[in-house]
Amino acid sequence: MKIRLEIEGKNAGSINYRGPDSAEMAIAYLNSIDAEEIQVNLVNDDGTKAFAEFEGEVPAMSASRFILSAAKSKFTLQESSLASQVGENGSQLTLKERLEMFLKFEFSRIWFSSLDVQKRYEDVYGNINLSTVSTYLARMYRDNLLERRGNRNQREYHIRDETNPLMNIEYAASK
Repeated sequence: MKIRLEIEGKNAGSINYRGPDSAEMAIAYLNSIDAEEIQVNLVNDDGTKAFAEFEGEVPAMSASRFILSAAKSKFTLQESSLASQVGENGSQLTLKERLEMFLKFEFSRIWFSSLDVQKRYEDVYGNINLSTVSTYLARMYRDNLLERRGNRNQREYHIRDETNPLMNIEYAASK
């Protein structure tokens, strides 16, 4: 899959992603920036093209969902060939990496608790223990990925605001 992002606003520029991890990389980048307007050009491996333009209050979230839906439809079409590979090798991402990307996508601009994350994560991926979520959130706080407030009983987290200076760069993932 090839993805080209055209961004207007504070982080104006363009960025290209290619390869099997292009959707994940593009979504991670979009969740790390502020933008007034985002144009997304997608080209699937079979040549199918899609274009969308987002502006308004949260264009990065809308663009991320557009990319995610395109990546999911691509996965659905190739599910039979990928099912055996996933069964043998397990998931490509570790639980920590998957949870980190999930937080950036689902909770990018709001404060959240461990219970909020557990409920939403279970809606998307399946069962996860509350203690597992709490442990990973505490580790992400320790690693300066999250901000934290409240006492132990009412603890909330927020994703740290990071500005990404990388613009006009082409990324290619190869596997």
